[in-house]
Amino acid sequence: MRFNEIFNSFEELSIGGLLLLLAMATTFQVITRYCFDITFDWMAEGSRYLTILATFAGAGLAVKSGAHFTMDAAIHFLPERPTLLVKSIAHFFSSFIMFIVGYQAYVLVKKLALFGMSTASLGLPMWVAYLPILFFSLVIGWRFFHEGIKSLRAFINPASAS
Repeated sequence: MRFNEIFNSFEELSIGGLLLLLAMATTFQVITRYCFDITFDWMAEGSRYLTILATFAGAGLAVKSGAHFTMDAAIHFLPERPTLLVKSIAHFFSSFIMFIVGYQAYVLVKKLALFGMSTASLGLPMWVAYLPILFFSLVIGWRFFHEGIKSLRAFINPASAS
């Protein structure tokens, strides 16, 4: 089994688990708040960080499966080959932007680790809370780059496109 296949399976299972955990935590929060008048600040904060984690993880998966939102009205009027070129340029540009976001997240994580800040309720080091943005920005950048390569190959050699 190739690395990409293993990573894809891990990513899909992780996102599913994250969403299940998020749904359970939110349901528990609602029940305890409205039925027992008990609130857990740490659970609300944890849910917020889980939502960010699931969003970034899901964005990478959306790029891989072609479900990520696109502005593709203009390419519907182009023939197939130029469409492939425009798509590859857009994928490479998106990859570049996500790598910049990843770099900026690295700078932020490094500063947060240096300052030693922690989250308000969970007491988690703040750099840990921002680490998923760094990791998944790089994953999303890699996914866009990979899609750009596929589109460029199909543009260069249309006979090999499947």
